Amino acid sequence: MRGILIKHSLFFMIYDYFVYGTIEYHDEIRIALQEKMQKMQCHRLYTLSKKAPTEEEREAAKQEYLETVGKVRADALSGISD
Repeated sequence: MRGILIKHSLFFMIYDYFVYGTIEYHDEIRIALQEKMQKMQCHRLYTLSKKAPTEEEREAAKQEYLETVGKVRADALSGISD
């Protein structure tokens, strides 16, 4: 099993949330974990697009990766304009 790295600040927010019940970090934790999950999914798809056993699987993973990255970038840009 591989480990997952998170920022120190996120770790301490999660620690405070669960150990001390500091609920003010709830939204920040949720957003940071969603961003981390998106990055992990993009990484998985990119790796699959390079190492899948068949050309069809590689191409499907590549298309899904490009769509996912496009959505992430569009979401990021829409957040900037708000």
